[in-house]
Amino acid sequence: MGREATGTVRTADAQGKAKVLLETDELIFRGEVRAKVPFRALTVIEPGPDGLRLVWPDGEATVDLAEVEAARWADRIRNPPSLLDKLGVKDGTKVVVLDPDHDAFADGAFTDELGGRAVDVVAAGPADVVVWALDEAADLARIPALIEWIHPAGALWAVWPKGRKELNENHVREAALDAGLVDVKVARFSATHSALKLVIPKAKRGRSDRHG
Repeated sequence: MGREATGTVRTADAQGKAKVLLETDELIFRGEVRAKVPFRALTVIEPGPDGLRLVWPDGEATVDLAEVEAARWADRIRNPPSLLDKLGVKDGTKVVVLDPDHDAFADGAFTDELGGRAVDVVAAGPADVVVWALDEAADLARIPALIEWIHPAGALWAVWPKGRKELNENHVREAALDAGLVDVKVARFSATHSALKLVIPKAKRGRSDRHG
C-alpha cells in the first residue's frame, strides 16, 4: 500500500521502536521488535491525537501518526481492499481470465469475487484487464502475443507462484520490458501467488505498432 510510519511496539517477547508497514491485509513491524499482525487479529483499532493505538492477543502498538492520518490508517485496516479492488476490476470492467482452471485460482477466492461483481468476463481480448497465471520462466515468451489482448489503457496481470528462484518478480519484469510493457504495481494475489501489473507505456498507447 505504500504507507509506513514509526511506532512503539510491545509483544510477549519484546518491546521497543519499530518501523510499521501498512500492507494489504497485515501490519509488519521491523526494528527493535519484529512481527507480522494480520488485520483480522486486531481487537482494538483506535485513532486519536496521540496516533493509532492497536491491540492484538499477544501485543500492542502505538503508531506515531497525525490524527487525520491515523484515521486513514484505521479505515484502511477496517476496510481492506478486496482482491478485485487491488487488480483494478470495477463494475463494468471487461475481464479475460486465461486458463481459469489454473492452480492459481484453486482456492476459489478470485473466482468467487469475480462472480459477485458486475463485470463482463470474456473469452478473448481486447479487454480492460487480462489475468494470466504462469508456471515456468518459459511461459514468459507469451507476453508479446498478450499485448494485443489488452486495451491501450488496460492491464495484463501476470500471476506466478511465490518462492520460485527460477521464476520471480524480476524475471516477469524483465520479460515485460523486453516486450515493450512496463510494470506499475505488485500485489498479493493469494497466500501462494504474487501478481505484477503490466501496462503499455503512455507514450505508445494509440499507436498502431504497439511493439515498436
